[in-house]
Amino acid sequence: MFGIFNKKSAAAVFIINLLIALSLWESSFAEPMQVKDDIPMMPLEQYLMGLVELSPLLSTIAAFLTMYLLAGMLIRLSGKHFFAPEQIYFPPFVFVLICSAFPIQKCMNGSYVAALCFMAGLFLLFRVYLNKRIFASIFLAAMFLSLASLFSASAVFLLLILPIALPLLCSPVAWREWVIALCGAALPYLYAFTAIFFSNGDGFILFHRLYDCLFASSDWIFENGRVVEWTYLLYLLLLVVLAMSMLLRGLLTSRVKVKKIHMLFVWTFFIMLAVMAALPSGSMFLLPLMAVPASVLIANFLTLTKYRRLAGFFFFVLVALTYVVQFYSKII
Repeated sequence: MFGIFNKKSAAAVFIINLLIALSLWESSFAEPMQVKDDIPMMPLEQYLMGLVELSPLLSTIAAFLTMYLLAGMLIRLSGKHFFAPEQIYFPPFVFVLICSAFPIQKCMNGSYVAALCFMAGLFLLFRVYLNKRIFASIFLAAMFLSLASLFSASAVFLLLILPIALPLLCSPVAWREWVIALCGAALPYLYAFTAIFFSNGDGFILFHRLYDCLFASSDWIFENGRVVEWTYLLYLLLLVVLAMSMLLRGLLTSRVKVKKIHMLFVWTFFIMLAVMAALPSGSMFLLPLMAVPASVLIANFLTLTKYRRLAGFFFFVLVALTYVVQFYSKII
């Protein structure tokens, strides 16, 4: 079943993926969603939303194209670091499914740009493991992870992966690496603080805005009903837990690099899941960020498990639930 996702079937995978995505996005292209502008936003997020508000249709198109840009980055990331050539097109396929499930994700928002920054940070962190320009890679990775939070406040918790990633990918970690990571994480906020200070006279507005964005209650948490959307999230959690159990069983036989990268994805998934579930501002806007580690872990489990029929069943349920979540309001 999963043989179509090999490197020789690139055109077929792209066509099938595009057709599924268009079927899920068709209603959003016909009736583009307008993002509410009465919720607290981070400075760069506010600037971005000011641009997309000019045309809801262009906002939907931009979200669709950005989703595919992220999928393309996943192909590059998985093919270069931890997937065999015959598997590299499956994580992007799962990623597009997850990002296409919820109607709220079908308009451009800060989480898509935050996901781009997150992916850039991952590329740089993996360069640390390869011992390529370690100091510059750590600094830039921390900078991109911090920059993501200026587009989506909840992405500030992505900085938690730095104290996890550095011991995993750069062992032993000297004090210089920690100082460089701290400087990289502080740089975007230093620029933002300075810009706001010279424009408003009070740079601390930035941190008040961050607090408001994190703890302001949002009615965008669930779009069509708690039951079906929580079911979808819990199913993703089930697949990730199964992926984790398979990873634990393969600790002795897997390559060290692959084990470390997958553990980093596991931590990232649970960090974003906790943010989405626990914070008052947590919403499905964060799904692209959570979809990056989730798609890699789920694809790894479905393609490498020895229970092929069961893997096919799990994949079928994922596709079916994606359509159920998408069309829940119309069916009910």
